[in-house]
Amino acid sequence: MTAHIIRPMKYPTDLLKDLIAAESTCDKGELKAAQVIAKWLARHGLKADIDQWDGNRANAVAEIGAGKGQPVIFAFHLDVVPAGKGQWKYSPFEPCEHNGRIYGRGAVDMKGPTAAVLWALAELLEEGFCPDRELIFAFVAGEETDSCGAKRFVEQYAQQAKEPAGVIIPEPTGFEVITSHRGILWLNLETIGKTAHGSTPQQGINAITSMRRLLSEIESYQLPGSHSVLGQGSLSINTISGGQAVNVVPDHCTAAIDIRTLPGQNHQDILDDIRRMFHRLQKHWPEFSADANVIRSVPALETDNHSQFVKNFCSTVGTEKPKGIGFTTDGPFFAQLNCPVIIFGPGKADLCHKGDEYIEITELQKAITIYKNIIKATT
Repeated sequence: MTAHIIRPMKYPTDLLKDLIAAESTCDKGELKAAQVIAKWLARHGLKADIDQWDGNRANAVAEIGAGKGQPVIFAFHLDVVPAGKGQWKYSPFEPCEHNGRIYGRGAVDMKGPTAAVLWALAELLEEGFCPDRELIFAFVAGEETDSCGAKRFVEQYAQQAKEPAGVIIPEPTGFEVITSHRGILWLNLETIGKTAHGSTPQQGINAITSMRRLLSEIESYQLPGSHSVLGQGSLSINTISGGQAVNVVPDHCTAAIDIRTLPGQNHQDILDDIRRMFHRLQKHWPEFSADANVIRSVPALETDNHSQFVKNFCSTVGTEKPKGIGFTTDGPFFAQLNCPVIIFGPGKADLCHKGDEYIEITELQKAITIYKNIIKATT
């Protein structure tokens, strides 16, 4: 579907600024950002359907092209992490253009790449582009927290029984082609004790002492296996909380661990390993009591680099060999559609989730040209 194109903005920086100002953190929701995209696409002759739930949560989906062959999906996330406090020279949700950069939360992760793809599409439409293959642009919620939007989109799309040719996710990769990344297994650990007066600790069971013993076991735990591209997995103990008063033996302590897994590693097996630690500790300290619950689980991603979709993509962008990354994306959920998943975009990944997040305008300009080639090459 094409229509007369009205160019409403001087450059994609305007669209990017509007997306940043939408402040699409988890608590605020993605609806406003979805509406920014829908309005922008409408001015370019395209319709975006907004899927809204739980008040302010939202996905947006737009389609273009004929239904010949397998569709290609471009997948984006609308949400951003919170800005934090005291880390910003520039207000995080009042986008600022300074010294050739756009500053603001989401500038690089991933509203800058999103704006570049949309602007590339708009320029192609102005040139009369009409793809033979269907192109689907999916803007989803919750990537930074629970991937609720990606899961929702994939579940709905899978009902069509039309397997995609591939999925392209424009996360910031510094224009590197990424086809593998580590997974996430976040666990909440809990130890249970028995309260007592601080002057008679022998009458209680100290949950913090139990947690210390458990964490000592976990720190010595080695994740099984390694990967030729991604190397080793990792495990980090990142939060701990326990006790209520200095003169009360604590009966409860919690800790959260961040485990980054590799392709082929089974998350349930790792959880079972940790629960076996509980039994070992109980043999030495019968009063020991603990439990573990999954906070978030995202499998690792590994796309077949020999697939024709990956080969064609690499040829289009001039890359000989795809790479892997340590962070995690919505890619594994889109891979459930039984298709190759590629992650590729402008911007530096090490700027994500930091204060004074930014993207270089020259990178946006470069990305527009590259994405135009990618979009044309997929049809």
